[in-house]
Amino acid sequence: MQKESALPKSDDNLAQVGQFPLRKLGIFERAMVIANEHAPFNIISVLRLEHAPSPEIVKEAIAKIQKRQPLLSARIVEDTFFEALPTSKLPFHVIKRKSKEQWREIAEQEMAFRYDHRNEALFRAIYIYSEENSEIILNVHHAIMDAASGMNLLDELLQLISGEVSSLPRLQLAPVFEAQFPPSHRGLRRIFTMAGYMLRQMGDMASFAWKTRRKRTPPVRLGGKSYTATLVLPEKLVNSLSHQGRKNGITLNSLLNAAQLLAVNKYLYAGKRLPMQTFAFADLRPYTISPTGPEQLANYISMMRFTVDVSGESDIWCLAQELHAQIYRSLKFGDKFSAAVMSEMLLKTFTTLKAMRFGATALNYSGNVPLKRQYGDINLVGVHGFVSGYDLGPEISSQARLFNDEVWWDFIYLDSDMDADLAEKIIAEIKLILENASQNHV
Repeated sequence: MQKESALPKSDDNLAQVGQFPLRKLGIFERAMVIANEHAPFNIISVLRLEHAPSPEIVKEAIAKIQKRQPLLSARIVEDTFFEALPTSKLPFHVIKRKSKEQWREIAEQEMAFRYDHRNEALFRAIYIYSEENSEIILNVHHAIMDAASGMNLLDELLQLISGEVSSLPRLQLAPVFEAQFPPSHRGLRRIFTMAGYMLRQMGDMASFAWKTRRKRTPPVRLGGKSYTATLVLPEKLVNSLSHQGRKNGITLNSLLNAAQLLAVNKYLYAGKRLPMQTFAFADLRPYTISPTGPEQLANYISMMRFTVDVSGESDIWCLAQELHAQIYRSLKFGDKFSAAVMSEMLLKTFTTLKAMRFGATALNYSGNVPLKRQYGDINLVGVHGFVSGYDLGPEISSQARLFNDEVWWDFIYLDSDMDADLAEKIIAEIKLILENASQNHV
């Protein structure tokens, strides 16, 4: 006999079981739980510090952050509800710092960490400590954090560690994000907008399948270990690209995405002309009924897939312009909301069939992040962000952000797709493409 659920069935948003309040998971949160059932899908943040504080100070600050954010003391019950843990534990670990690049090895290990989300907290903190230089690594389950809230959390953590603030008030749990959608994407009206989105997606997939018949597409290779690499674009190059992009109505996001596509096309597709699919990510917080600030930890993003023709002869500015036009049209149609609603079904389909991958590349560009170079006596000399490599995801994916007027760009790849030498060639090609683009533009 099937065990009956102990969860209440009458309330779709809030419920009460014993003394622990619950909030039902939203669509995208459920999608992230499905993704984690197939393979770990974590967000790894790295803060590289000079004049680092003692482990006791860092531990105390992380404990305050945990008390501030309800989701950092929560578990996921029956893959359906958030529930406060019966006893609050602080998953904080201190490691003696042995080398400058030790943080990268730990970050790669954390990407492979599988959460027991039904029984334990949905985050971990690791402090790689020495008296002069240290790294804080936060590992957060993707169901409870996006880039906006993640960067705000890092800023608040640094304020607490440095003593700029002594405490922060406890926040309320962020609501289910689809309940905050505008009227055009709620109720019966959502049916019509969703129908249009689905028809466009089906048409795009049919066109992609037809044009890539007997051509290489991202191969499914289950398993594989995640590895990382980093590229920092200097301020002078960033300013040049941004200035030229503004003159031509092209965002830095589209330009970086185009460079990544071109480099992958050269090394994985032999420079042949063919359609390639890439993912971009939309921050939905500014577009909720009342704009949602970054303070509340939650995942308010949408994944959007775009298809463009790419070859070794493609001009980066023309490719970026085409990609930008597609993104603009998609946002104008409100596809960011429809894509979020479709995310659960999409993850179910991909993880069940295991027959195809999401695309060739993905880029999550966060723009200018709210982090300073100095917090009290502490120097922040580097900030990195990674999402676990996913064998059904793109062949190479990346997270980029503006920090100290530079683009800090972190890449994730699987050893089942490429080795470190090939990954470095692709990243070096990206930099070369952008340097050439700064000198030759439309």
